[in-house]
Amino acid sequence: MDRPRLATLLTWSVVGTYLLVALGATAAADAGAALAAFHYASAVAVGVLLAAAALLAHRTAASRGVRVGTIAVLIAYVAQAGVGLAGRTGVLPFDGGAHLLGGIAVFAVLLATLVIRVEESADAPTPDDDASTRDDGAPTRSVDPGTPTALDGDADPRASGSDTIRLRGRVRAYLELTKPRLMWLLCLLALAGMGLAVAGGTELDGVTVVATLGGGVLATGASGAFNHVYERDRDRKMRRTADRPIATDRVGVRRATGFAVALVVASMAVMLAFVNALAAALTAAAVVYYAYVYTVLLKPTTRWNTVIGGGSGALPALIGYAAVTGTVGLPAVLLAVVVCCWTPAHFYNLAIAHREDYARADYPMLPVVAGVETARRRILAWLGVTLIAAVLLGSVSDLGLLYAVTTTALGALFVRSVVRQYDAAGRGSGDEDERAAAYRSFHASNAYLGAVLAAILVETLALVPT
Repeated sequence: MDRPRLATLLTWSVVGTYLLVALGATAAADAGAALAAFHYASAVAVGVLLAAAALLAHRTAASRGVRVGTIAVLIAYVAQAGVGLAGRTGVLPFDGGAHLLGGIAVFAVLLATLVIRVEESADAPTPDDDASTRDDGAPTRSVDPGTPTALDGDADPRASGSDTIRLRGRVRAYLELTKPRLMWLLCLLALAGMGLAVAGGTELDGVTVVATLGGGVLATGASGAFNHVYERDRDRKMRRTADRPIATDRVGVRRATGFAVALVVASMAVMLAFVNALAAALTAAAVVYYAYVYTVLLKPTTRWNTVIGGGSGALPALIGYAAVTGTVGLPAVLLAVVVCCWTPAHFYNLAIAHREDYARADYPMLPVVAGVETARRRILAWLGVTLIAAVLLGSVSDLGLLYAVTTTALGALFVRSVVRQYDAAGRGSGDEDERAAAYRSFHASNAYLGAVLAAILVETLALVPT
């Protein structure tokens, strides 16, 4: 009975520690006496959680790694708190940067301890056989790194005698080629890049915003269409992609290629005419990165496809910043790093849920070639790196309380969802429950990134002083 409590204690300790680091890294740390008092009260509460976790680890005879980890974290945390208190009271010189790095180190060790603990709880044998590919009620549409797949397919428009229905079906087929579900998140990312530029003192105008988003949507559509063209044979082997327009011959290869080329040309024309050359070059790079580097070079050949390919989804952060400033600044780079690190933590959940599909199409996705346990471990590891990168972004961009609370609250939801994947595996409840747990983590990851980007927009645009 105490073993699940230990995982819960460690989870909340991770969340509490991260909250303190996030608050300390943002402008929220200077927001006044009330927030400072909250910071100190939270520090005491987290210390109590860490002490309770260390005690429970020894009472339950947890593994050596967990016991050593909890004690090491508790000692380091007390030292960190002492340094912070001494600095704030003037007893010792206070180095905020060193204190922040120390807090990040405590968080990292604590997260590693949590990983060890949840892996212990999932040691019981679980079904490793390929699961049935029947639907289990969870969504059956997955994404490549940052890229949602096609909408449900229409019936072949040629089978209808109605010109209106035929036209509607053809329009929808071409829309599916562009992977429209991807566009909202990439537009939000580009807007967040613009917001960081505005926070740095640059003015924003409506033409730049509209042209950047419009050119980005066209480029995203082109990337999706090229992806559909190249993957058409493998798409036919996978349940979740078998109804894509080219896989079902609703759109021919030559027409789809011509459509993609036209979208690229239109995108470049918009970016060059209404934005600037740097933003246009970065947009072109994003198309090449996704359509060729990821789709052709990485995805069919290496288990690192998701990690390296994530850069394509991160480029809109740089594009948005460059559209406003004509340069690429450190805040935009760190926002791109957040997205790069988030991508494997996000996509491995879908790769777990659809590992049989990927194996059938001969894609070397991590859960296929290294197993689900390794993939879950990487999810938590990349999630930890994502949260640290978000803290670094807050520290260099003067983001405040809303950003700190958002990254903590949604990060907690994400961490807890992954822990529940281990819970499902430990119960031996079957592939359907594990798949549903992986989908919950996928949705939690989307919620995390969307909420963080929204918080950046609010703090840099809606709350910017006039």
